[in-house]
Formats: sequence, structure tokens, C-alpha cells
Amino acid sequence: MKMTSLKSAFWIGYYGFLELFRNRFFLAILILVLPLPAIAILMDPYKLGFQVKIVKDLGIDIMSVFGFLVVLFVSFEQIIPDIERKSVYFILSRIGNRTSYVFGRFLGIIFALGLFHFVFSSFLFFFLRMYGEGWFWEVFSGGFVLFMKHCVWLSMILFFVTFTSKIVALSLGILFYALGHVLDVLRMLIEKNESGFLSWICEVISLLIPDFSLFEANLTVVHEMNFQFPVFLFLFLYSIAVSTFFLAAAGKILTRRDL
Repeated sequence: MKMTSLKSAFWIGYYGFLELFRNRFFLAILILVLPLPAIAILMDPYKLGFQVKIVKDLGIDIMSVFGFLVVLFVSFEQIIPDIERKSVYFILSRIGNRTSYVFGRFLGIIFALGLFHFVFSSFLFFFLRMYGEGWFWEVFSGGFVLFMKHCVWLSMILFFVTFTSKIVALSLGILFYALGHVLDVLRMLIEKNESGFLSWICEVISLLIPDFSLFEANLTVVHEMNFQFPVFLFLFLYSIAVSTFFLAAAGKILTRRDL
């Protein structure tokens, strides 16, 4: 992408982020983090030996689920409404590049996703500090890993949105998200059956569907281990590569689509 296209994508993302704030997105974030103090308070009277680990495990799970819901509801309020309201014509008349438009919408949502994961991780971090005896910095690394996973899934949703209806995009997005979490299980089952054809099918599927099982953060965070730098770097580069592929494909499809 040229520098002017990158600037256009950034400004589209910036105004998309502001639009989410006008829709009280930040208020929704505060509501979503309310279960964390409730969990800590309810578990305190029982004096469980692994209280901190349980709170961390539940906190990461809640962050993962709510991040999933943020992507699900916010992503469908970007490209499809622009096309339905015909406001996409005004935006494209100013930038003249549909790929920049897709990247811009993506940036707007990941700005909001980044804010969500940072706020949620901060709440979890301080609640753990209240009930534990240490500084659990691994919570932030776990939150960032979940952020990268949700960014990859977001790029898939925007890809589907460019050429299908909202219902079809929703169905395909959830299907691919679920399959991306069980690729390792499918490989193990196929290896036990020793079927060459099924193994080939599984490899083809793994090339088309991102491996979301790579982004599981619970085990590392619960046992107070930070992600090693090579693993962290691989996940970061993997997220960028997969997201860029889906967004570039979405831009090409939108370019050829008669709006």
C-alpha cells in the first residue's frame, strides 16, 4: 500500500474508533469487566488454596469470550451498514481505494479491541494484586495474545462480509473460529486412523483456516509463566501475516464488487 493509502486507512480507522465511542463502547467495556470483582468477592470466604490461579483462569476465559463478542457485534456494524446506507460512496470518493477502506475499518475495530483487552487485563491485574501476594505481569502478555487471536478472527469476518450477507458471514465466521480451535485434535485423530486422504484434507483445511489453538493463554498465565520471546514473536508475525492476507483478499473482492 502507498503512503497516501496508509494515511487514508489510518484516518478511517480513527473516525471508526470515535464512532464506537459515540455508541458508548467504553461504557460497554466497563460493564463487561464487572464479573471480575464479583468472582473475587464470592471466592474469598472459601479461602481456596489455588484462589489466585482460579481467578486468573476464569479471568482469561471471560476476556476471551467477551473479546469474541466484541468482534462479533462490532465488525458487522462497519462495512455492511456503509453499503446499505450508501455512505460507502462518499468515503470511497474521498480515498478512491477500496483496499484502504477495508484496512481502515479493520484498524478502527482493533483500536477498540486493544482498549478492551488493556482495560480488562488491568482490572484482572489489580484484582489479583488485591487477593494475591505478587505482581502478576503475565496477565498483560496473556491479554495481548488474546488480542492477536481476536484480530485474526476479525480479519476473517471482514473478509466474509465483503461478499456475503450478514447471516452467512456470521455462520462462516463462527464455523471457521470453531474449526481453528480443534485443528490439533483433528490431526491426532487422523494420525491414529492412518488415513492418507484424510491427512491431506486436514492439511488443506489448516492452510485455509488459521490455527487459533496457538493463541491459548490460560496455561501460561495460570502457572505464572511469561511467553518466551520466540513464541511471542512467532504469534505476532503469524497474526500480521494471516490478517494481512484476509484483508488484502477482502479489498480485492470489494474492488471487483458492484456496490
